[in-house]
Amino acid sequence: RDHAQGPEPGPGTHQTSNAVALASLIHSSSSFDKRNIPPCLRLVSISALDMTMETLTQNHDQPQDGLYCRLKREAAEVIQQEPEMEKLLRQTVLAPKVQTFEGAVAQTLCHRLLLSSIQSIDSEHTCPVSPSAFLKLILQCMESPLIEHNGSTISEAIRGDALAVVERDPAMDTVLEVVLFAKGFSALVAHRVAFRLWHMKRKFTALFLQSQTSAVFGVDIHPLARVGKGVMMDHATGIVVGETATIGDGCTILHGVTLGGTGKERGDRHPKVGNYVLIGAGSQLLGNIQIGDSAKIGAGSVLLGDIPDFATAVGVPAKIIGRNDDNHPGEEVDMKLRRVSLLGRAASTIAIACIDDESSSSIESHSNNTDTPQSTEEEDTKEEKIMERQRHKHPETRPTKEKTEEDDKMWPYREYVEVAKRGTPEGTVSILHFMTALKPEKVPSCVAGRCFFELDKRGRGYINPDAFAKDAPIVIHCTCGISMEKAKDFAKKAVELASLN
Repeated sequence: RDHAQGPEPGPGTHQTSNAVALASLIHSSSSFDKRNIPPCLRLVSISALDMTMETLTQNHDQPQDGLYCRLKREAAEVIQQEPEMEKLLRQTVLAPKVQTFEGAVAQTLCHRLLLSSIQSIDSEHTCPVSPSAFLKLILQCMESPLIEHNGSTISEAIRGDALAVVERDPAMDTVLEVVLFAKGFSALVAHRVAFRLWHMKRKFTALFLQSQTSAVFGVDIHPLARVGKGVMMDHATGIVVGETATIGDGCTILHGVTLGGTGKERGDRHPKVGNYVLIGAGSQLLGNIQIGDSAKIGAGSVLLGDIPDFATAVGVPAKIIGRNDDNHPGEEVDMKLRRVSLLGRAASTIAIACIDDESSSSIESHSNNTDTPQSTEEEDTKEEKIMERQRHKHPETRPTKEKTEEDDKMWPYREYVEVAKRGTPEGTVSILHFMTALKPEKVPSCVAGRCFFELDKRGRGYINPDAFAKDAPIVIHCTCGISMEKAKDFAKKAVELASLN
């Protein structure tokens, strides 16, 4: 009573100091029953008192779980501001037996998945499965020390997912909102549990969990699909991930995305998405294709072929339109594709002279020899005039080719062909020169396109011949599996073809 004396606080005021003092008084008396607190002591919120009592009775020799403490603190603040939500919180993140972040997530997931078929999480008679046994099984999987395919445990992956949503989704301000309301996060948690259950030879239970997740959250992920940590599925409605699909760390996937097959074939038939990839809403990735690290796929695209690291692909069917300026697009979430170096963008005369030249000294010397740099408009005008002259110069010497795979509308690198056909600065190497040089070796067009993308570091659609001659042999050797001697010959031939243009 002594600790509760003083002026009465206003309605709704959160008296944290009173809660600590009263909890300390109760904690020191073994015979005190908090249910018999007299009215004069009810100045302190019962919820705040419960939270403080739990903190005082913890074993302080054990390390504190920062994420779980943050979750409880956010829950206490919600109860203070919106007391009608207390029952929901008491059934989920603040349930009596919850002591860890994983426990709070498991309790919430079980509550959300089974809520449609039972009146209470404690009901054993109106549910198709035993809620207590189901919760125990989920928690067992989430706390498993076994390492997943991405080098982390399920617990580490779930924590990374929750923090990723808070950091990337402007609509989510707290971890509590993510755990309770972000169905993309809940669907990922359910999938990770189903993945572990499948490998525990609990296939039927894993399929039940997948079915419930699809029905409740509208997200269908096969239990055998492999998903990295720190993944955000924003909105998540309509996301479908096939059996042999793989999603790397740090990816962001928006609603309506499909990682599917192309027919009824069996075996490895679904996309393999690298790390830090951004996939826009409504995109369809079909077949056993490779999506490189830090790639971007625009909203509504239909991707049917491989794309390399840092590529940006858009359209139906999707084609590569440029190179990403972001190292981790999945974390930056640049859905307007503003930070992309587009192919064929007009370059200054200085950039043309120095394109793909890794020697900074040559760039500096060129800049030092230029007394008054030209404006961007003047440089763009000069560049357009140069390219216009090249379109009409020696048309008979331009490399010609028969209709091959690069003419296929499904080929992701066809924008490079369009840039080459429109004309490139004199002497620069285009993808047509490159493909013509590699033709005797019968290199697949997708592999040749990936080689050219790796060499075109500026994303212009053409490459300076000196830089090409220097870098191409090693890229051709590593990507195409061609000997260094042959690779040097092919690079030399491509430069010769370019000089005739």
